[in-house]
Amino acid sequence: MVRAFRVVVRGLTAAVLTFGLAGPAGARAAPADSCSLLSAAEIQAAVGKPVGAGKPNARANPLVGLPCEYRVGDLGGFSVLVKAAAAGETAASVKAALAKQQIAVAPSAALGDGSFFSSPGYGMVQLNTFKGTSYAIITLMMPGASEAAQKAAAERLMRLVVQKL
Repeated sequence: MVRAFRVVVRGLTAAVLTFGLAGPAGARAAPADSCSLLSAAEIQAAVGKPVGAGKPNARANPLVGLPCEYRVGDLGGFSVLVKAAAAGETAASVKAALAKQQIAVAPSAALGDGSFFSSPGYGMVQLNTFKGTSYAIITLMMPGASEAAQKAAAERLMRLVVQKL
C-alpha cells in the first residue's frame, strides 16, 4: 500500500512539476521548504494516527519544490508540496489537466475557489490550493479511513499550510 502511494505521489508530483516548468525560468520565486510547514504532531492531530518525521523527497525536481513525505500509521502516507505557481498555472488549468487524465476533481468548500480535491486512485485524496503566487498540494492515503475523513483532515492541514504562505 505504501509503495502504491509512493508511485502515485511520484507520478502526480511529476505532472505538477512539469506544469511548473512551463513558465519563464526567471519568473519563479524560491519554493518554500515543504517540511517546515507542518509538524508530525500537527498531522497526527488531524489524522488521528501516529505520524513519523517528515523527509524531503530527494528524487523530486528541486527547481520547483521538494515534497515532504510522512508515514501515517503502519501503511498510510502523507505528502505536502509547496511551489511557486508558473505563469498561467491556475486552479482551472490544473483541473483541466487532471480531467484529461480522467482524474476526478471536486470543490473544497472550506478553502474557497482556489482549492479543490482530486482523487488519483488507490484510496488517496489530494487537496490542491492556490494562494497568491503559491501552489500547495497535500496528498493523503490512510487505508481503512473514509474519503470524508481524509478530506476533512486534508482541509484542516491545508488551513495550517495556507497561514504560512
